[in-house]
Amino acid sequence: MTATTQQPRTALPGVDLERITFEQAKGWRCPLCDAILTADRSLGTFTSDTGLLTDPTELWACARSCRP
Repeated sequence: MTATTQQPRTALPGVDLERITFEQAKGWRCPLCDAILTADRSLGTFTSDTGLLTDPTELWACARSCRP
């Protein structure tokens, strides 16, 4: 069996990945609603041509869905 690695995503609907803040990239604030994270869920790994996500970065959001 061959292990597969998932490529980082380059888009997140409704979020400009090139404008992610330091706090959002570090998992301190939700990139969807900008709330301080006290309980979280992974959105996956993302990358962007410019900004803070030029290296693959896992983004975290509010544990309860904060937006539809």
